[in-house]
Amino acid sequence: MKRMFVAIGLVLIGVLSAGAEPLGPGASIAQIRFAAPHLAEDAAALGMQPGASFAVQDLGADLVLLEVIGVYCPQCHKQAPGFNSLYGRLNKGKTKGRVAMFAVAAGGTDLEVAQARESMYRFPVVSDPNYVAHKALGEPLTPYTIVCRADGTIVWAHLGVVEDVSELYARIRDLLP
Repeated sequence: MKRMFVAIGLVLIGVLSAGAEPLGPGASIAQIRFAAPHLAEDAAALGMQPGASFAVQDLGADLVLLEVIGVYCPQCHKQAPGFNSLYGRLNKGKTKGRVAMFAVAAGGTDLEVAQARESMYRFPVVSDPNYVAHKALGEPLTPYTIVCRADGTIVWAHLGVVEDVSELYARIRDLLP
């Protein structure tokens, strides 16, 4: 009897998740509005005022790196140091001012984002407490990394921890016009 319930549960999970694909290369995120960062320093880093929503086109960058995170996601925590380093690299040399980078905390409140920023993330993070942006992105598991052009067209996406941040940095440099 227990095996039957497990089998039924697995079938239901499969049915409920069928067709739920995160947005990937070729798709556009131009129509998605993100909440402005709650923290003033994050809003300033993205060139905006706290409190206003934004789209990737508003960031004035050639490319945008967007990471979908969960504030309690252990894999996101594992990836954070590498992405903190990547953020620093993107903000100097030939990539400075040409690549915008931020994270969307799926399900994360402003308070949870502030705590995560204080303890772990060194780049802008926006809250998404009601999963609005997360749903618009195709409800990806976390971490999910997207690189898109200024017009919102996704040119690269990756589910899971990016193991080689230097390779991602090189890819981003190659994608710059």
